Amino acid sequence: MRRYTIVDYFGYDLPPRERMRAIRAAGFDGVILLWADYFDADYRDFPAYARQAGLFVENAHAPYQDAGSLWTDTLEGEACAEHIIRCLEDCRDYGIPTLVMHPINGRAPLPEGSVGLERFRRICDAAERTGVNLAIENQGSADYIGYVFEHIQSDRLRFCFDSGHERFYSPGVDLLSLYGDRLAALHLHDNNGKEDAHALPFTGAVDWGRIAAALRAADYRGAIALEVLNKGFESIKDPVEFLSVALNRAKAIL
Repeated sequence: MRRYTIVDYFGYDLPPRERMRAIRAAGFDGVILLWADYFDADYRDFPAYARQAGLFVENAHAPYQDAGSLWTDTLEGEACAEHIIRCLEDCRDYGIPTLVMHPINGRAPLPEGSVGLERFRRICDAAERTGVNLAIENQGSADYIGYVFEHIQSDRLRFCFDSGHERFYSPGVDLLSLYGDRLAALHLHDNNGKEDAHALPFTGAVDWGRIAAALRAADYRGAIALEVLNKGFESIKDPVEFLSVALNRAKAIL
């Protein structure tokens, strides 16, 4: 039976517990958590909040703002790698099966040198040690995904497909055809190709028919997961009403 999940912040300024209850009230089965204090200082309590609301925790998203430093021979890059390793350890301790991470943040080209690759090897070693899947997400140049998969072999190294990032950063690259056999997570949202809007599916230029066909071809059996905000739907004041619209869009994808 297909399950449906959504990111824990979807555009409404509600306390975390209320967000979880609204997600469940709308009919979602689970939630994706941001494992960082960018928005909520109590993020480590979110797994408990979710489970108390009747949701399962599909995955957690590692901090992403400093992802580019992973490829630089700097103290910031080393600190970023160590932070991601701690996130993997947290996922183990909080019963979260998968950690999603960006290999880059923005449009920077893939740099020369091995420091980034060596850090990814250490991160993947930690994924194997903790028993947590590491799903690298397409963000920025698709070259990063291919480079990591080409050079690192690990049963824990997986792929998180982001539909909006593909449309915005790498249109014309069919990432699901390339890496669908490694798929462990989805971030589904839409945009018009001009901004990374995180809009509801079927409101922009993403080719949902192609994505649905690719998911079927990959025999993807995981959750259909939305990473959306209420952009364009601000007139809906009731978060449960908006989430119900979002769930119907998710069900229409596949």
